[in-house]
Amino acid sequence: MTPKNLLLALSAVAAASASAQAPLGTVTNVEGVVTATQGAAGVNVTPGTQIQNGMRFVTTSRGSVTLQMNSGCTVSVPPGNGVTVLSSMTCQQLQAAVQPVVPVASQPAIAGTGVGNAAIAVGGIIIGLGVLDAATKNDNDNGGTVPVSPISAQ
Repeated sequence: MTPKNLLLALSAVAAASASAQAPLGTVTNVEGVVTATQGAAGVNVTPGTQIQNGMRFVTTSRGSVTLQMNSGCTVSVPPGNGVTVLSSMTCQQLQAAVQPVVPVASQPAIAGTGVGNAAIAVGGIIIGLGVLDAATKNDNDNGGTVPVSPISAQ
């Protein structure tokens, strides 16, 4: 490959990379607290925040945000909702992607374990009561003493 062709190829890669990182739009209105995450990074959203591909916006129970996309699409995220913005989405898909956010405290740590943990706890209580009953049970109702018969020498 000639140096000229190599330079053209590198320029094309750089242009593609730059366009992939171009903002998809801008936040135009924020009420209350709204956060945006992209990967592990999170920020509080303010008007003028640039919208990047893959960014997730989440509103609090008293927050809301308006996203103005470069395509002309406007997306409103009401209180207690979230949306993940992808460059591949149409305006209709993006608006439909706005969904209520379930608070973490009301989600089980692992789906389906609530009933299993309750069954284990109840089983443990039943076993504990059985052991306690056996340990305190009086044989022949003689006040808890065990009759001892003398050893006879024969």
